[in-house]
Amino acid sequence: MHRLANRYHPITGTPFQADETYREYAPCDALKPYIRCFWGTEKPVCPSNVQPETGIVIPDTCMDVIFDMNFTQNTFTSVFCGMDETSLITKAQKEKEETATFGIRFYAWTAVLFSDGNMAGTGNKQMACEAFCERIEQVIKPYVYDFTTIDDLIEAAENVLYQILNTSKADHNALNAIDRMIATCGRERIRDVCEYASVSARSLERSFEQMMGISPKAFSSLLRYQMVWQEMTKNRCFQLLDAVEKYGYTDQAHLLHDFKKRHLMTPSDALRFAKERR
Repeated sequence: MHRLANRYHPITGTPFQADETYREYAPCDALKPYIRCFWGTEKPVCPSNVQPETGIVIPDTCMDVIFDMNFTQNTFTSVFCGMDETSLITKAQKEKEETATFGIRFYAWTAVLFSDGNMAGTGNKQMACEAFCERIEQVIKPYVYDFTTIDDLIEAAENVLYQILNTSKADHNALNAIDRMIATCGRERIRDVCEYASVSARSLERSFEQMMGISPKAFSSLLRYQMVWQEMTKNRCFQLLDAVEKYGYTDQAHLLHDFKKRHLMTPSDALRFAKERR
């Protein structure tokens, strides 16, 4: 777990964004191998104080538990988001209501360690948080209506996550396969990944379904897309032709088609969109 978390740091569709509507917070050291980050609003905000704008949620190879708090209507909702394979375009609410959001972002291979069951059937789906893990909602909910800062929610979340973490549910053959996928940037054939992890294709398929809710092939493809996106945002000298070879695409058209299928934008449009939300 430590090795995977140290080697792979998935990012969102707006990795430069850091404002009152969205911030990311690192977990404590004990949870860093399992939690990508906590995220949300530093304090309750009203849309009249921020500019409503279109947003994007990309398939970042993570799973989230999201708590939405509406202090104007005194309501609270929670949802678990499984692994998505395509992006979702969002729009900010226009109503002048005071709201706050708090999220827990899990690595693809760690959400199952905190769940009441497994991840089978959760791919590209959302469900009530209590269907994922009842205790997380039970612990967080009392803090919602006494919200002062996001630090309160993070502390409560860390306490319950540490208590319910069940590392015995980890599938080490599948983790070895994921390690190989990361090392090869998602370009290696699944049969070669199986050989490296000493596991049959059928067994790996079953393990991935229970651990992530998607197939090894789907995860490998998402991983490759995510790594291309990371390099685009970090490498000022990024060149599509270089990426074609580095990430094992057939040609430039193949890369562009795969990226747009995931991101709903061309690479140049995606990067421009992200930079506009600095």
